[in-house]
Amino acid sequence: MRRSTSVVLAALLLSASPHRHPASAQEVVDLDAMARIRTEGFQHSQVMETLSWLTDVYGPRLAGSTEYHRAAEWARDRLASWGLANARLESWGEFGPAWSVDRFSVEMTAPAYTRIVAYPAAWTTSTNGVVRGTPVPVQISSPGDFDGYRGHLAGKIVMLGRPSREASRFEAVATRWTAAQLDSMAGVLDPGEPRSYASEEEDWWEGLAREEATIDFLEREGIAVLLEPSRLDGNALSVSGIGDIIHDRDADFAAFTISKEQYGRILRILEKDVPVTLEISLAVSVDASDTRGYNVFAEIPGTDPALRDQVVMLGGHFDSWHSGTGAVDNGAGSAATMEAVRILMALGVRPRRTVRIALWGGEEQDYFGSTGYLRAHFGDPMTGKAEPAAAKVSAYFNLDNGSGRVRGVYLQGNERVRPIFRAWLAPFADLGATTLTAANTGGTDHLGFTAVGIPGFQFIQDPLDYDSRRHHTTLDVYEAALPEDLRQAAVILAAFVYDAAMRDEMLPRAGGGGS
Repeated sequence: MRRSTSVVLAALLLSASPHRHPASAQEVVDLDAMARIRTEGFQHSQVMETLSWLTDVYGPRLAGSTEYHRAAEWARDRLASWGLANARLESWGEFGPAWSVDRFSVEMTAPAYTRIVAYPAAWTTSTNGVVRGTPVPVQISSPGDFDGYRGHLAGKIVMLGRPSREASRFEAVATRWTAAQLDSMAGVLDPGEPRSYASEEEDWWEGLAREEATIDFLEREGIAVLLEPSRLDGNALSVSGIGDIIHDRDADFAAFTISKEQYGRILRILEKDVPVTLEISLAVSVDASDTRGYNVFAEIPGTDPALRDQVVMLGGHFDSWHSGTGAVDNGAGSAATMEAVRILMALGVRPRRTVRIALWGGEEQDYFGSTGYLRAHFGDPMTGKAEPAAAKVSAYFNLDNGSGRVRGVYLQGNERVRPIFRAWLAPFADLGATTLTAANTGGTDHLGFTAVGIPGFQFIQDPLDYDSRRHHTTLDVYEAALPEDLRQAAVILAAFVYDAAMRDEMLPRAGGGGS
């Protein structure tokens, strides 16, 4: 390994060996390699071109859909074209038939005509031609509310719930982390009880069970169409699926999210005892020729005979919801991780450990892709029981908080990596990536890795308008991604992967294993 100068963590030990153990009070960083990564990543970036292929050409990548499969095959082939080895699709298990929208229409024809801003929920069924009628407002907070509607909803267009209050117009829609906010994160001393994979699973299934109780009731009542309001203002639609999992939920009615403003207008007209007529149609396709789910993998093989069977992993989820094109959730993370390995291949690096990129399927449903992979190779996240092969994985780095630039790393309670990551971030302080926080974060695929004892990390990213406008919405499109932010994220991710692949020791485990 060529080395010009080094960043150290202690006492001006610039003359130390480049492979000195970090316990000896320093972590050496190859600044020549960091400069080369920056040059390739900022001056020759392909991250936005990759994102355009994923989102513009292949569109949304709903789990199990034909669009997902086509995009996954393209990603596999693109990784192979860059020279990565073992580029492949690997099934994580059974999911369900491929589902896609063919066409739909939602219109109000009385008391005045307007075309309704709407999008079908995933895995809903086609209508039998055009459904025409007056919608029926329904308020259901618990199964105890079912009796008030029993026997009155057959064949009806049901409006379930009321729109939330309008968000403040006087707060910024998009934001970056301020210095004070980052300082507050860095000042966290006790992250508290870590958010575990098992606890997220329990909460998710409990919420799904409540939702499915209402869906089952409406199905038994024989409704024709379900309408629900978007959570967002400004005709932006927040759309997901009926029950979230196709093989567990096959409701016998069409379901749509419609704009909050138009939903509210219809309710207000009905409350004035003025008749409203809606006309709704939906055609969907279902293909059961392949009901398995898939992840995408490729590798840069390790070159050190003593270390090449150890692995450094990076990734993000490849699937998305279907109303936008899945650009920031998580086309951005997928494109940035692909760009990170492209940078390393373009530089001709020869990592000591094997570098493996993973693009996960089924994350939006329940981390299906990463969990299936872990169970097949490294252990069960639910029980925490690890297989011997898990001891060969140095770390997993995840990117899945939108397209905002990297500002640091969540340590997931692993204080032993703090001095290491501080050194790794030092060359990128000018790019705003300086913060290390003891705080835990959840909600994405790194949780399964930490559950089986593998150091798993999610980067701190600027929020931008991820939660306010883009997450799971019709506005999650290419234009939402900021090129300069994604270039920065890919550069830092490439650097972290390089550093982890080149150091003498694997990254330390939170519980005391490793270096």
